[in-house]
Parts: sequence; structure tokens; C-alpha cells
Amino acid sequence: MKKIVKPIIGVLNLIYGVMKLSRVRDKVTFISRQADEKSEDMEMLEKVIRKKYPGIEQVFLCKKLGDGIPARVSYCFHILKQMRHIATSKVVVLDSYCISVSALKQRDSLVVIQMWHALGSLKKFGLSIVGEGEGRDRELADAFSMHRNYTYILTSGHQCIHNFAEAFGYDEDRIVVMSLPRVDKLTGWDFKEGALRRIYETYPEFRKKKVVVYAPTQRVDRDISRETERLAEAFSRDEYIVVVKKHPLMDIRCDAAVMDEKFTTLEMLFAADYVICDYSAVIFEAAVIGKPLFFYAFDYDRYGVERDFYIDYKAEMPGVISEDPEKLAAAVASDDYDLRKVRAFGRKYVENQEGCTEKLAEFIADQVKAYE
Repeated sequence: MKKIVKPIIGVLNLIYGVMKLSRVRDKVTFISRQADEKSEDMEMLEKVIRKKYPGIEQVFLCKKLGDGIPARVSYCFHILKQMRHIATSKVVVLDSYCISVSALKQRDSLVVIQMWHALGSLKKFGLSIVGEGEGRDRELADAFSMHRNYTYILTSGHQCIHNFAEAFGYDEDRIVVMSLPRVDKLTGWDFKEGALRRIYETYPEFRKKKVVVYAPTQRVDRDISRETERLAEAFSRDEYIVVVKKHPLMDIRCDAAVMDEKFTTLEMLFAADYVICDYSAVIFEAAVIGKPLFFYAFDYDRYGVERDFYIDYKAEMPGVISEDPEKLAAAVASDDYDLRKVRAFGRKYVENQEGCTEKLAEFIADQVKAYE
């Protein structure tokens, strides 16, 4: 693999070397391959930076790496676009791995901030699982210098520092505790009020029944439609409405639930009376809000082998854990939860819960000002 990748990287570095001859501007480039549009975190940062730091130019390059040859070819041209903007930026902000940042030779003065796309640290990721289960192939990760060239790595709590240092392959002093902007939405009344109004206008039946939001994590090359259907069917349709918020990289079919794609998971959490997760980082968002949490761990043993966890899952999850949907439905029906444990869990892994957008915007602006 290295024999194939090395000459490709060499050619890209030659092209990039020419691009780096251009003048560097007061510019911040945001890059993501999580979706084809800006994330909530990026949208929130864009507004604050535009208002408070109008002299800073902002560029957003968001594109998923799709399947098939046409999609891959299209992404190759997107990489060239990334290179052009990185070459003339003082700061680059990422929320996932980026070939253009890690595989190429960067200017020493370039500041790269990896803010990642999730709160907390539950399931292992990045270099922690290279060569194992759902992790990247080790030879491929080495060939593309996976997660190299970061200046700062953000995490939402001191409890996560060691895990993030391991996942990205840096010393712990490179990790900065700073929550994602979305936390402002989780704790802000205006956003909650607006989200609920729009949701109830779209789904008026939500006012009449108890809403159970199920937000599972991604499984690589596995369909969990059958397990989702079993969960939804365990709840009485006379009393409950089950809403499925699937991972953006998964496809789930379920006739017994509302398969919502009109609202973000964060928005739908406000309409939830109960939240059911598995190993998704949504648990941290739900905990910050203070929603009753339950855990549908139907594949715990398999997932533990394929992905593994940074923390003791069964000891730390603040709610009932079961692989049996009937038992989970019974736990929900009996209100078997402790919100004190839920909120304590949220505070443990998401320490900063106020002014997160402005703090991160200021941090980014400071890097632009300090650029040498």
C-alpha cells in the first residue's frame, strides 16, 4: 500500500508546494467529511466570528467521501480545493480526519485545530483502534499519516484528555478542554423553545403521547433494522411514539417508528420524554439536557470486540442497560431512572456548559492574530 500511496502523496506535495507560494490571508478554513453541509457547530462559529471578528475570512469545505468510482473521483477534486484554501489560511479547523492536512507537508506556522464531532469519549476511535475490528487498516493509516499535523485537539472534559491523546497520537499537553458550540443549544432556552415549536407543528401527535427517541450509533457494514423494529414494537402505540434518529452514515428501516429526517438529533432530544441510546455520543448531549436515559445494548459483546470502550460501559452508563427491548420498555413504563446520576454524568464529561461558542470563536481568532 505504501508503494502506491507514496508517489501519489509526492505529486500532491509538489502541487501543494506551488499553492503555498500564494499570500497567506486572515482566513480560517473549516473542513469536514461528516456531511455535505456545515455542522451545527460550524454554523454557530460562523455567526459569532462574522459578528465579533469581521476581518477574518471564513471558508467551509464540507463533503462526505461517498462510495463508488464517480464519488471517489469527485472527492479527489475536492481534496485539491482543500489544498488551495489550506495553503492561504492561517488556521484550519477540522471535525474529522483530513487527508490534505495530515498527509501533506504543512507550513510550520499553520495552526490546525481538531475540534472533533462529538462530546465526551465513550467508544474508542482513531489510532486507538487502528488495525483492529472497525478501525482503519494499519498500513493505510501509516501511509496517509493519519491524524498528523494538529496544533490543538479539543475535548469536552478533563476525563477525556488521556483518551483523546491516545486516539490522535499526541502528548496530553496538546489537548485543550473546550466544549463544542452545540452545548450552548443544549443549555439555551431560546433554542429549545424554537425547536419544540417547530417539532410540534410538524408532529402534533407528539403532544398527546410520550415520546421515546432512539439514537443508535453507527455499525460498520451491519444493518440493525430488525433490532430497531423489535424495540419500537415493545412500546404500546396507544401511549408512546418511538422516534428513530439514525446515524447519518447508516440506513435503518422501521415501520413501527417515526423515522425522522426533518430535525437534527439535538433538536429532537428536546421533544423526548425518554432517550434510548447504545454507544452513541448522543448520551452526552442527552445527559447535559437532563433527559431520562436507557441503553439498548443488544450487541454489547460483539461491539466490545469490534470497537471497545474507553470507560467501563456497564458501570458508568447512568441508566438501565438491557439487550431485551421488552425489559427496556418496562423500565421506561415504570420510570426507572435517576436524573441526578444523568446530570452528574453530563457534568463529568462535558465540563464547560456556558458560552461555548464565544469561547471557541475567541480561541480561533487569537490564533489568527498570533500567526507568524
